[in-house]
Amino acid sequence: MKRAHRIIACIALCTICWQAGADRGKKVITYGWNAPDTAFVRSHWREMEKLPLDGASIVVAIDPGRPTSGNGASENLLGWNLFGQKKFAVRDFAGAIADLKSAKWRRFTDNFMVAVISSSAQDQGLTWFDDLRWKAILNNWQVMVSIAKQGGCKGILLDPEHYGFKLFSFIEQQQRYPGSFEGYVAKARQRGRDLMAATRRIFPDITIMTLHGYGLAWSRVRPSLFQRKSLAQVDYSLLPAFLDGMIEAASPQAVIVDGYENAYEFKSRSHFVSARDTVKRQAKSLSRVPSTYAKRLQIGFGLWLDYGGAKRWDITDLTKNYFSPDEFARVLKAALEESDRYVWIYTQTPRFFPPSNLPDAYLKAIAEVRRSP
Repeated sequence: MKRAHRIIACIALCTICWQAGADRGKKVITYGWNAPDTAFVRSHWREMEKLPLDGASIVVAIDPGRPTSGNGASENLLGWNLFGQKKFAVRDFAGAIADLKSAKWRRFTDNFMVAVISSSAQDQGLTWFDDLRWKAILNNWQVMVSIAKQGGCKGILLDPEHYGFKLFSFIEQQQRYPGSFEGYVAKARQRGRDLMAATRRIFPDITIMTLHGYGLAWSRVRPSLFQRKSLAQVDYSLLPAFLDGMIEAASPQAVIVDGYENAYEFKSRSHFVSARDTVKRQAKSLSRVPSTYAKRLQIGFGLWLDYGGAKRWDITDLTKNYFSPDEFARVLKAALEESDRYVWIYTQTPRFFPPSNLPDAYLKAIAEVRRSP
């Protein structure tokens, strides 16, 4: 059977398997270098829905005339420029909203807009105390939230990882703008609260899944049972305060998820159980609003399908991959069972949209997990 025919047959099987388990509360979505843009969604949403998934991370082009899906560049992506100096307007993205509205989703019920907020290209010159700059950021954040709301998305996939700019490092930021740690904590909390208050007015029942959350800061504060640093010393020291502001200003209908990217390489259920305890119990000590944290914060997990990158990915001998298909199925099942709702699959070399460098066995593995009770 030719490769194209095998993919079609596999997708058909995956669709049947997906339908059998689609009504369950747990969801599987994708994120990675192959994130589709809104133009791709308009043209291919029917094919997307045939995959054994509940949704995808979607990017928005600033200039719709330039390609954005899977080309590795970020300068034309709205989600990579929210914290820059340029102010955007919702009317500029009428085409992107129309693209999203054109998709009549039945199965991809949980699609997310991508927002990356700590990168050198956009954050250059930014400090937590620059009110004029944060006014522009608040404007741009509202634009992104409005696109997500009008386009029928579930919410925002928030990536706070440092990409050449350490927004959440007190030590780094203090060199730019002198101040006390407590002063920085208060300001980061205010900024998170301001963004979420605006979100509440536009999209009260939004889901915001942060790929890194309190769990990341906790892993820096307490790398072992015998060593602990103060929060002010670690590179994500201000992330808990920023997230505190978000969860305390969120509407009662909103959902906040710690996506726990540190699960990328997990292979045993015990790893997920331990991570769940870290987020639900241990990392709560980093929050200034622990009661709200306990009530509002959910946990999800990220799995890196081609863990290690292209040099570790083999599409002919699948036993050479970090996860074999059977092993990935077992790990995905454990992750879903220990999550509150979401597991997101990250990829670099294999692509879901459309499937390429992605052996059929992995699609079948995902479908079988989705079918299992």
